[in-house]
Amino acid sequence: MKRLSFTVLFLLILPGMLSICWARDLKIGYIDSERILTEFPDSQEAQAKLAEENREWETQAGSMRQQVVDMENELEQQALLLSDEKKAEKMEELQVLYLQAQQFQQEIWGQDGKLFQRNLELTRPVVEKINAVISKIGDEENYDFIFDTTQGNIVHAKAEYEITDRVLELLQKE
Repeated sequence: MKRLSFTVLFLLILPGMLSICWARDLKIGYIDSERILTEFPDSQEAQAKLAEENREWETQAGSMRQQVVDMENELEQQALLLSDEKKAEKMEELQVLYLQAQQFQQEIWGQDGKLFQRNLELTRPVVEKINAVISKIGDEENYDFIFDTTQGNIVHAKAEYEITDRVLELLQKE
């Protein structure tokens, strides 16, 4: 959906960009953000730190899963020896342990979980640094537009090309 929106927006802007190109030289560049994130040492460090924390969480989750399996096996082995009351008690303990393991997994790897939040926390300064360098290059080397080939976004544009106010103005007239 995001790509479709970008494509439609790009097709709407393309004719205007082409007319600008004919009026004067237009300087356009592009980056490969995936390659930058792969090769930039700060990014590598952030990813390594995140991977280490994830390994620790995986170890904790594995331990919890093993406790569930061990309790299931114990209950299965003792099933004939336990009274109905004791069996129900053990089943309840097993259910609580299973729910705790599920809750832990959701807290860590669920939507907006700890892994997601930690990734944002670690990568935000890296992305800000990258964006600052892109803007600096764009301004100093007089680029009109810089695109990202990985995400298909404009990562730098001269303010003179923004037409948001004009679009809003026309929309309000209609």
